[in-house]
Amino acid sequence: MRLDMLRYYFKLALLSIKKTPLLSFLMIATIAIGIAATMVTYTVNYMMTQDPVPGKSDRLFTVHLSSWDPNMSYKLKDGKEDIPIYLTYQDATNLYADKKADKQTIISFHKAMVRAGEQPSGMATMTYLRPTTHEFFSMLEVPFLYGSPWSIEDDSGGNPVVVLSKKKNQQLFRGENSLGKEVLIGGLIYRVVGVLDDWTPLPRFYTTRSEAYIEPRGVFIPFQSSVNNNWLSGTDGSVYCWGEVNFVDLESVKSSECVWLFYWVELSSPNKRDDYLAYINNYAQEQRSMGRFQREQMNRLMNVSEYIEYNEVIKEDGNIAVWLAVAFLIACLLNSMSLMMTKFHGKGSEVGLRRAVGASKVNIACQFSCETIIVGLCGGIIGLMLAQLGLHITAQVYSHLHAELMEMNFELMVLTVVLSVLSSSVFGLYPIYRACQIQPSSHLKSL
Repeated sequence: MRLDMLRYYFKLALLSIKKTPLLSFLMIATIAIGIAATMVTYTVNYMMTQDPVPGKSDRLFTVHLSSWDPNMSYKLKDGKEDIPIYLTYQDATNLYADKKADKQTIISFHKAMVRAGEQPSGMATMTYLRPTTHEFFSMLEVPFLYGSPWSIEDDSGGNPVVVLSKKKNQQLFRGENSLGKEVLIGGLIYRVVGVLDDWTPLPRFYTTRSEAYIEPRGVFIPFQSSVNNNWLSGTDGSVYCWGEVNFVDLESVKSSECVWLFYWVELSSPNKRDDYLAYINNYAQEQRSMGRFQREQMNRLMNVSEYIEYNEVIKEDGNIAVWLAVAFLIACLLNSMSLMMTKFHGKGSEVGLRRAVGASKVNIACQFSCETIIVGLCGGIIGLMLAQLGLHITAQVYSHLHAELMEMNFELMVLTVVLSVLSSSVFGLYPIYRACQIQPSSHLKSL
């Protein structure tokens, strides 16, 4: 098809749309509403199922050990005995000291009143902290805006240093370079050594399901620092115990069989998984010989995708919602197809006249195809705007969830428009076919 003919067909299509503004508006609006509803649902589901650490998710593993009460199972999952996703303090620190993986990190939790040293005490806010080790940042590829993670010496000594998120740095220091400045955490002075850049892993896989889609914590401190300060907040995270323990005293919890710490390792290759599993099995056997680990040994390693699936972070409800939205889109497209048939049938006299002066069925089909493309394009653009509005409203309603869950990336924006054009074109095939079957003689009599 020559370019000048294509321009001619699009010109005729635009004139046709102008001649029937109400029908054209209804077709465009119907498609736009269907596309918007589908893309709002699909965007949220798509963002929820992304790989949080691309290129690394098959090399990061969480360690789970069978350290629970010999007289009672930890819990049942799918009718089978399961083991804790947390480690005891002694197991986490033992494995960390051995350093058998390429990298390893301990992840804990706490909350405390936090303010900048230069702020009055009344400006302190209750803040969720993330006690961890310096490897956490490199293992999860956390970007830094200012500074860097704390040192190995800070880890081992539990020095009072802190890394702030970009958002927390904005709250405390108005977004300025805060390296070396003081932050009061729980009344104790900490020195800022790093400020994170924008970092939004989705889902946030490295702790529990409840934290998967909320913003990462804004204050990171050395794990040993929280231990030195006797910090353990049972209302912030989960602590599961068997045997006698005094929850008020961290020393009692440390020496007990309480599980409360997450432990992650990074291996240079997924092929090293079996070797590391053999290591933790040997470790468990040593502990068993000392009177611990008396249950059946079900020690395991889970990579990121396996842990996300195990934790049931991604619900089947999301896929069901997407299919329901697609069904709604199909209903909208069927309505639009009905409107197209009404419109094209009303143009029977015009079609008959064009056929009489030599236009072929292909020429008629090309003209109406251009019209369905324009309708689909307009519906896609308006649908994109409606989808953005819908995502904004969703973000306001579900303000506790991470805002980036409700944001379209460029690929999704393009997909929205392309989907609209393709859908309109496909569902316009039958009305176009019917229009092409119009016999010139039957309509020329009415002219």
